[in-house]
Amino acid sequence: MPKNGKKIFGFCSKVLLPLVSPPFSNNSSSTSEVASESMIDRTLQSAAEIINKWSTQSLAYTQVSSMFHHSKQEALRFIRCVNELQKVMYLLTSQKLVFSHRLMQTAMKRLQVEFYRILSVNREPLDVESSPVRVRTAEDCDVRKVSSVAMADLRAIADCMISSGYTKECVEIYTTVRKSVVDEGMYRLGIGKFSSQIIRKMNSEAVDFRITKWLEGAITAITTIFNAERDLCDYVFVSSESVRESCFTKTCKDGAMILFAFPEVIVKNQKSQKNLFYLLDMFTVIFENWSRIESIFSFESTEVIQSQAIASLSGLSESISAVLSDYESSIQNDSSNSLSVDGGIHSLSLQSMDCLSHLAEYREILYTIFSRWPPPKKSTLPSDSNSSSLDSDDSPISSVSSYMARIIFILLCKLDSKARQCDDISLSYLFLANNVRFVIWQVQSSNLHYLLGEEWIELHKGKVKQYIDSYEQLAWGKVISTLPVNPTAALTTAEVTEVYEKFNSSFKEAYRKQRSSVIPDPKLRFEILSIAKSWLPVYREFYNTHRFPVGEEVIARLTPEDVENYLSYLFFPHVESHSLPN
Repeated sequence: MPKNGKKIFGFCSKVLLPLVSPPFSNNSSSTSEVASESMIDRTLQSAAEIINKWSTQSLAYTQVSSMFHHSKQEALRFIRCVNELQKVMYLLTSQKLVFSHRLMQTAMKRLQVEFYRILSVNREPLDVESSPVRVRTAEDCDVRKVSSVAMADLRAIADCMISSGYTKECVEIYTTVRKSVVDEGMYRLGIGKFSSQIIRKMNSEAVDFRITKWLEGAITAITTIFNAERDLCDYVFVSSESVRESCFTKTCKDGAMILFAFPEVIVKNQKSQKNLFYLLDMFTVIFENWSRIESIFSFESTEVIQSQAIASLSGLSESISAVLSDYESSIQNDSSNSLSVDGGIHSLSLQSMDCLSHLAEYREILYTIFSRWPPPKKSTLPSDSNSSSLDSDDSPISSVSSYMARIIFILLCKLDSKARQCDDISLSYLFLANNVRFVIWQVQSSNLHYLLGEEWIELHKGKVKQYIDSYEQLAWGKVISTLPVNPTAALTTAEVTEVYEKFNSSFKEAYRKQRSSVIPDPKLRFEILSIAKSWLPVYREFYNTHRFPVGEEVIARLTPEDVENYLSYLFFPHVESHSLPN
């Protein structure tokens, strides 16, 4: 608060100027009509009465902590008397001017106390109407009511102090209290200042934790803390745009710069693929709240905050584009030898499709990034006809779609090369059928469906059909070839015996090879089982026709029911099985 001596000198220098050149006519009679001596005396008397009553040195102050809390009507009268005192001070003689100035100092000390107290008591965001709070309970209604009253009181005090020449004191009190509110709010959200050096020293778990806290708190910081502070400044300091800007900037600039600088620090130090979705989430938070950011930080003195947010968006965009390019290369250069010997789904398929299906959830954000930055570089591998058609359009939407199609094409090419590692060629086709079917399922069950379309899905379903046909031919072709073209034709005992022996031998061999096979998709298992059983009616006809061959020789043979059970157990292991005959 100002010292009396300095404040008297400063204030008197302001108020004596109008006395040299008063804003009234030179006609003394007109001046007397405007402000009579008795009116001035009454104003001074009324002001002195209530100001001295609420002096910070008075007994009343020790009994009642807050004038506004004690009596709102009296508080408003206090403000009114101070405003009237300020007006008549231009008309006072030097003796009365000193007296009135002392009164004004006393009044300002009281108002500074009141201003500080109201701000200190109401330390939460006061602009309930514009924050995400929704009135659902009686308690919420009470909060909104208290907030509204507090804001009105603050405005009345601020208007009075500013008009009385105490702008500096008003601003200092306001920014000191409200900046501590903003800083405390940011601390509660877990958003702090981190330099590149600090981030580099953190382990990956610590960095992930800091990013997670930022993502959890950033939207609240923007929509509640900063938005509420801007609305509060706009309301309390409605009478002065310069004061409004100064208070908001001093209150929020540091916190906002910390908030929007964090993503830029991260992208300078964390560009690995595992952080891709963190980068996308941070970009999304800033981008989707950009109109609000522009509105909140619209003052000239807060343009630096907008610039920092833009710098973070730019850094995030470039980093995301670089990570996507690296991701494409990592699939193309994958050298893992984790090929499943059972023809199941490869780990590369699982990881890649999980990433792509998740990535497709960000398609709107990717449209934005691709439209502002060059899309990831295209692979040097030849593309299939379907992805080429997606590349024909240069729009951001098409760029995202073609990127997804290209990544999957690279994946399928890689799987095709891995399939050649299978010792049994039939299992290689089963491997491809399983993996491509899995890829299709991931596309259909995610937003990749909207990016790739039905034509892409149908094309790859056709490929799965080709793989299944090849699998069936290679896995069971030898068994099928042992059956006669005409199963009911007359055969000698030797011929019947030969058919049974070849059938039994080839079936056991095929069964044992396929015994380790895995088909994760139940629908695909049913489909393959039905195809595998397609030759069973031929065997049943042969068996029924040649069940009792000529002579009394006993022939070891599998019944049609045995064959059906073995096939069912092959694809559905929970079905009870029997040992194959020797």
